[in-house]
Amino acid sequence: MNRRLLILIIFFCFFDHSQGQSSKLIENKFLDPIGENNNPNSAVIDSLLKLVHEYDLDNIDTSIYLANKVRELAIVSNNPKYQAEAAVKLAFYYNVQSNYQKALKLDLESLRLYKKLGNGRGVTKSFNNIGEDYFELDLFSDAYDYYQKSLRKAKEIEDELYVVISTYNIGRVLKSMGQLEKAMEYIQRSLELSRAIDDKEGTAYSYHDIGEILILEGEYDQALEKLQYALKMSRQLSIKVLTPKILHKIAVAYENQEQFDQALNYHDSSLLIYQNINSKSGVAEAYLGMGAVYRKMSAYKEANSFIEKSLEISTNIKDRDLIIACYYELSLLYEQKEFFRQSLNYYKKYKSLQDSLFGEKHWEQFAQIQLKYETANKDMEINFLSQQEEQQKRQLENEAFFRNILVLILAFTGVLLITLYRSSIKRKKINKLLVQHQQELEEQSREMSGLLAMKDKFFSILSHDLRSPINAIIGILGMIDSGYLTKEELQQLTKSLKLRLESTKKLLANLMDWALVQMNEITIKDEDIHLHGLVQENINFFRDTNDKNIQFINSMPEGIIVRTDHNMLDLIIRNLTSNAIKFTEEEGMVELACEDKDQKWLIIKVIDNGIGMSMEQQNNLFTNTSGLHSTRGTANEEGTGLGLKLCKEFIERMGGDIWVKSEEGKGTTFLFTVKKSLQ
Repeated sequence: MNRRLLILIIFFCFFDHSQGQSSKLIENKFLDPIGENNNPNSAVIDSLLKLVHEYDLDNIDTSIYLANKVRELAIVSNNPKYQAEAAVKLAFYYNVQSNYQKALKLDLESLRLYKKLGNGRGVTKSFNNIGEDYFELDLFSDAYDYYQKSLRKAKEIEDELYVVISTYNIGRVLKSMGQLEKAMEYIQRSLELSRAIDDKEGTAYSYHDIGEILILEGEYDQALEKLQYALKMSRQLSIKVLTPKILHKIAVAYENQEQFDQALNYHDSSLLIYQNINSKSGVAEAYLGMGAVYRKMSAYKEANSFIEKSLEISTNIKDRDLIIACYYELSLLYEQKEFFRQSLNYYKKYKSLQDSLFGEKHWEQFAQIQLKYETANKDMEINFLSQQEEQQKRQLENEAFFRNILVLILAFTGVLLITLYRSSIKRKKINKLLVQHQQELEEQSREMSGLLAMKDKFFSILSHDLRSPINAIIGILGMIDSGYLTKEELQQLTKSLKLRLESTKKLLANLMDWALVQMNEITIKDEDIHLHGLVQENINFFRDTNDKNIQFINSMPEGIIVRTDHNMLDLIIRNLTSNAIKFTEEEGMVELACEDKDQKWLIIKVIDNGIGMSMEQQNNLFTNTSGLHSTRGTANEEGTGLGLKLCKEFIERMGGDIWVKSEEGKGTTFLFTVKKSLQ
């Protein structure tokens, strides 16, 4: 028997369920022998993956440990198939534990690997999982896009199960955006598809969401009927992630019916499961639900205890929706206790945090606009086809009519006059109908022009600046598909493809912000901002994502506070830092610093030691009116010039100025002014 398999069998026999003992056994009995030749075979990794599936959510910490080891072994043995499978499992476990950023990073890794392997189902699954990560991060527009990608890919490869899953998830996004009627259509459709392919798990999920929508609509009896059926199926199928969610929704329905004992029982049941699978957001949600029930029962001590527990966990995992809900519940609790000062304090916190989510609402509005445009476009196509069919029908009727006239002319001359008279009357009616239809078409055209105006304005930039990157990507994919590329050429093209996609992603983000500016949908919300912390967050982001080994220096004093719009300032710093990286050589330096301008204004500087600019380039940088212009970076990075244009518009909206100092070969410094805090 293979030596490694023998070691694995011994390992299985003595594997303990505690994380510490499990880790020690793996290291001593299994992983060290594999390390002797640093090349684990597929049978060993297969067996370890089976163990991951066996532990799964019953011991999630051990499952994470084992899945990480599988991923490490797959990387060592250069096995992208197993690396992708391990990344998918890890992302799932981190998602359950509310660590959505880690989950997203691993799902993006699996997507890259599955694309490289040409695994259509893996790509479909990764699209769906990325949508799930964005959904949990409340980035509904991104979630909607990835669920749509998953649905299109599932239809392309004829994967019926993922057609069901993607359709269901699109309904979830619409539900979270408040579009309950549209959400119900998608979830009912997913339920029909699940039944057609005997997907019992999908049926349970659909009944859960239908029940939740009925709760939101105030139909509590119907909601309980659907949720109890979903709970029965979920328990039969042992769906450990879904069961506590159903229990929580049942508790909410009973709470709204003022059956508080029932509500507490179901909240307690969901809490036990969430604790077992180590779902921090689930535990926080259960605590909050119990606190709300105790508040309605006037059991203030218990209510305060559970809500405070929920707030502590929500703050630790940075779940803003739960934090907002906790603040609101505490405000209601203190109001009931007639502690009005504390109630007002928590209400202010609730309102402030809720208002800070303003920018995300615009992403939701964009998704709604997109849906409205697509729906209107389809309706117009249907109307056009119907009108065309009606015209053809009338044409055939007229031809038959005139043939009959010709026959009658030969036999009855007298009847001809009467027939012609009747014919003229009919033609007048037909002409009147045609005029009416023409007027209807003109009215529809005017209605469509309003919808298309926004699309034309928004996509005019896309048609100009994305055509070349997309054509280049298609060309690269064509060469990859031909199979004539060497490994070195493929690696070089893959790197080029990554750069183009990163550039395109950045363009889309800037286009979205620019579109909101053009629609005057962005309002400035001034707040006090600790400049050092904001700059450090951006430095941490670019340190992880740039490929040039750039050295970043945060020279902002820790005590500096400015007063302006947080989202706008974050975008300005991010774009100027990205621009500095673009024109800085490998292992170069990018520094962010500041200096006083006067008592009211602060000058922020983004400094690099890159290639610099000529005086002509500096003069044209912010005065170019002929369109967007960009220069390739030191690593041949592409751009659109939209980032600097957006920075200038945002800075001017905040009342500041932006200018540049540069010398060819010695680097560039971008400077802009921002208001100081009154503190």
